[in-house]
Amino acid sequence: MQELEVGKERVKKICDILRKETLQPAREEADQILENARIEAEEIIQQAEKKAQQILEKAHQNIQKDKVVFEASLRQSYIQILETLRQAIEKKLMNQELKHLIAAQLQDPSALASLISAVVQAIKKEGIEADLSAYISSTVSARSVNVLLAKGIIDRLKEKSVLLSGIGGGVEIKWEKENITIDISDESLKELLAAHIHKDFRDVFFGT
Repeated sequence: MQELEVGKERVKKICDILRKETLQPAREEADQILENARIEAEEIIQQAEKKAQQILEKAHQNIQKDKVVFEASLRQSYIQILETLRQAIEKKLMNQELKHLIAAQLQDPSALASLISAVVQAIKKEGIEADLSAYISSTVSARSVNVLLAKGIIDRLKEKSVLLSGIGGGVEIKWEKENITIDISDESLKELLAAHIHKDFRDVFFGT
């Protein structure tokens, strides 16, 4: 009986040894696999974190780039809107008021007579003999201007009278033989005057 017990113990020890010899390499291999997996997992996590950081940085750069482009577009749009507004205000305020002011002055018979006299006398002073024709707006009476012209001025007009035309105001003196026109109409004066007061108008209204 005792020998049987001893035999069993020996068998058990042999089994334990065999088990250890069999399982230990497997355990070590499993531990190595787990360690390799852990290292690989850490590398994957690091790479993922690095990739995520790169994506975030690129996204930030794109956002900054888009922001710069957006701000530049916004500034350009603001400048264009401001310029459009300026032009609209100038057109509405300056051009209309200027047109009314000039039209009122250049439809006054006294002012027209003075303009015609000044041009005719200037030509005479240069010693030029010319048959001149003086045109005024059809909204003004030719007689109201003629009566204000000196005889010497009337005599130098080809028709001995001012003529009516489609101009809005002012006068046009024509030397038809030489195809020369001295334009002192409301439109030409408005353009001339607007060119001179344009900057002053902006300085007053826009501070530019």
